[in-house]
Amino acid sequence: MRRFFLPLILLLLTGCVRPAVPPLQLTDAVIAGEASWRGEVRITGVVVVKKGARLRILPGTRVVFMPLDRDGDAIGDSELLIEGGLIARGTAKAPILFTSGAARPQKADWKFLYLDFAQQGEIEHIVSEYAYSGIQVHFCKAAIKNSTFRHNVDGVRFSTVNIEVANNRIHDNTHGLRYEERRSRAHIHHNDIFDNDIGIFVVTRSDNQALIEHNNITGSRKYQVKMGLEQPTDVSFPRNWWGTADPQAIAAGFFDKNFDRTLGRVTAPDSLPAPMGHP
Repeated sequence: MRRFFLPLILLLLTGCVRPAVPPLQLTDAVIAGEASWRGEVRITGVVVVKKGARLRILPGTRVVFMPLDRDGDAIGDSELLIEGGLIARGTAKAPILFTSGAARPQKADWKFLYLDFAQQGEIEHIVSEYAYSGIQVHFCKAAIKNSTFRHNVDGVRFSTVNIEVANNRIHDNTHGLRYEERRSRAHIHHNDIFDNDIGIFVVTRSDNQALIEHNNITGSRKYQVKMGLEQPTDVSFPRNWWGTADPQAIAAGFFDKNFDRTLGRVTAPDSLPAPMGHP
């Protein structure tokens, strides 16, 4: 009797164990309908979510961009391009990871997570690393919250958008936040922007309409704020913590009119006396 029950018990137990799901491999692919990703997804080349389509990425998913440099410019050419909808909502315990597939990852191994004229962009609890741009958003509406952007050339980059960037950690990038305002409606708040070469890079076309407030902007290796060579308009960053309460020390971290008379001036009104907490 015992000889009968033991194999039966083992069969029942092994039958309850789900087999490992192999990675989804995508090469220069197009998503034209509804798609859902989980587990590990490996991208080689460009994956496009077309207009009218929607991609949902589930918590804990790993999106790995495989090494590819078609034009030899030392910037990886694997990317995820969103023209339709993207819902990438991880959780604090199971974030969604966008990363390099290189054996020794470094900045610009892959190109970017790119929302361009996208119909929907909801990003929360993701980690984006080793890209040329951890995320780029252009000509659309998007929300980026509770996420981490690290070891990229540009952490978060946008232009001509309606965007909220809140409660993120943006660190160890060449540029933490890089933007061309171009009539954007942007609210950047309650982020920790730290240990980047340049904390905020105002490239051009800013009319001081983006509201960048209640952030901790600290530890930048070169400049806390750098104006681009075609940014003649003054730009203000009110109610932020700059790692010090000394106005002269704060101003010393800005590359602006004081360095080049063709540039606008950076101001930091109502600077905070202590680091900003998160709501």
